[in-house]
Amino acid sequence: MRLDPFSGPYSRDPATTWQRLNATATPISYDDDLEMWLIAGHDNVRTVLSDTARFSNAATLLPITALTVDAGAILAGLDAPPVAVTADRPQHLRTRGILRALMPTTAVRAEQQWGPLVTARTDELLTDMKASEPTDLMHFAVQLPLLVIHDVLGLPAAASEMIRGWTDDFADLVWGNPTPEVQIAYAYSSVALWRYCADIVSRRAERGHYGAGLIGELLRYRNNDDSNLTVAEVAALALNIVGAGWITTAGALGNALAHALADPGRWALLAGNEHYLNLHVEETLRHSPAIDGWLRLTITDVTLDGVTIPAGSRCLVLIGAANHDPAVYTEPEVFDPHRGRAGQHLAFGAGPHYCIGAALARLELTTALRALAGRLPDLAVADGFRQQFKTSAALRQLTSLPVQQRPAGRCPVGHGTSAES
Repeated sequence: MRLDPFSGPYSRDPATTWQRLNATATPISYDDDLEMWLIAGHDNVRTVLSDTARFSNAATLLPITALTVDAGAILAGLDAPPVAVTADRPQHLRTRGILRALMPTTAVRAEQQWGPLVTARTDELLTDMKASEPTDLMHFAVQLPLLVIHDVLGLPAAASEMIRGWTDDFADLVWGNPTPEVQIAYAYSSVALWRYCADIVSRRAERGHYGAGLIGELLRYRNNDDSNLTVAEVAALALNIVGAGWITTAGALGNALAHALADPGRWALLAGNEHYLNLHVEETLRHSPAIDGWLRLTITDVTLDGVTIPAGSRCLVLIGAANHDPAVYTEPEVFDPHRGRAGQHLAFGAGPHYCIGAALARLELTTALRALAGRLPDLAVADGFRQQFKTSAALRQLTSLPVQQRPAGRCPVGHGTSAES
């Protein structure tokens, strides 16, 4: 079993690769080129993501492409303590428990706390969009979660484009295949993102003016007591959330929009059918997960599905392939919001590291899809559109989603076609 995540075919159509991987006799094998183990199969992937006793998160954000000595020396400046995403127990359990106490993790609580915020940002972006003919919906798909995560954390919105650039560079450094020269630039961006978070948190802690948002809540929880949380841990939690909290939702929203606009019947239903809206979101997460690969490190020798993986091995856990496992999903390559077991997808992970921002992501997706379909009912994908994703071993985000208005008088529900109900 071999994976070439940086190839043109994979960037255009990862599902074809997932289908090939799922058809192999052995869903677990060593890839000599990537120098890591590939783990496919829904049950295998769920096991690895849930098993914190044998699989460590310490390698989660270590670049998949080996760094040059110079780039590595620069990246050493990103000396954030391990929390949440990059931590193992007991540090993970402690910091995640704090986040769970402060962040809504259910749909009802997320709507209560963040619904007005998400709706306001959606309306603001749609108002700007109405001023000119929409041409590329990926701008909307990126801007909404980017601004929302700033609001959630309590960061100034004026810094959003700067943080977007740093976060994109960091993601490309970790999951991409940058040249040695580009590695250096990306390493500087990654350290700049960390320093920004550390400086913001340090200044607020020193002044005692903690501010609004989750950063303020974390500092109030800290209560000037390092035994609760250190200032560096608060900054690291902010880094984790700003780093992961918008870029993945942007990918998911772009994918959900592409699937909806591919069928006028789907687009029409999103505006007023809440049941279908939720089904559409879950099937997007299954069919086209924004994170389709994740890294783990074996703590001990592990035998999985009859294959023994040595201790200290890096493992690329193939979430996209797991979500297309034909043993779990009939015709997994087909986008079908009414399929059974869609809720068993692994787009948000599994086990103790299940995405703590899942409720917020779902809220953003449903709010955005409902509003866009309701206010722009005649929208369609531009003629000649061919999907192209950013080159990455793990993050699946469309590079663009060009759109146009359907001709006047064309019924949005295709009679006798594949309209959903």
